[in-house]
Amino acid sequence: MIEPRSRHERGLRPAHKLTVVAVAVVAALVAYVALGWLASLVAVLIKTVIVVAVIGGVLYLVFRHSRSR
Repeated sequence: MIEPRSRHERGLRPAHKLTVVAVAVVAALVAYVALGWLASLVAVLIKTVIVVAVIGGVLYLVFRHSRSR
């Protein structure tokens, strides 16, 4: 069994604390970028659906108006 060097050393060493903080910061940045990318992808899909719906509605109205004459 591995034991600490002394009985008084409890917790993390300063280098380990720095590593934990660095990993937390990198994880937060990756999450921020990933969520931003996901949000922009959803926004593009919603805008595309809206544009296709508007174009489809205009074409429907034009063709309906041209057949009624």
